[in-house]
Amino acid sequence: MNTMTVRALMLGLVIALWAWLADVARLHVSLWAGVVALGCFFAAGGSVPGLQKAIVAPLSGVVWVLVAHAVRGAIGGGNVVAAVILGATASAIVLQSQVRLLSFTAGAFAGAGVALGLNVYTVNDAIRAGVAVAIGALLGFAAERAPSIVGARRS
Repeated sequence: MNTMTVRALMLGLVIALWAWLADVARLHVSLWAGVVALGCFFAAGGSVPGLQKAIVAPLSGVVWVLVAHAVRGAIGGGNVVAAVILGATASAIVLQSQVRLLSFTAGAFAGAGVALGLNVYTVNDAIRAGVAVAIGALLGFAAERAPSIVGARRS
């Protein structure tokens, strides 16, 4: 079996196990948010640097949305104010790319999308989103490493 086939099978297996475990253990962790982070892991190039980017950048997006919601709550306002705050948040996400660790802009926007999709308004919500993002990236890392582990056992 080639490396890509083993990686694909392992990825399917770990996602299936995660979905089953989350259901059985009644974990309140979003499966789809983890799948977004899984995609970020592979888009970031995989390996350890990809894992770092796929966790840190999406988490920054989650934090930016949390900050945006806090600002909106503090100053109030209608839809126009909300739109301006969201635009400022997008600008901040792009500007943070000047920091090397936060340079994976697509991952930061993916994290912001996850936070918006999960309605992250509190720190607890952000932690829940962050855990889902971290699990998704770690699943990608595990699936990437699995072919070498399986190959090593065959030798």
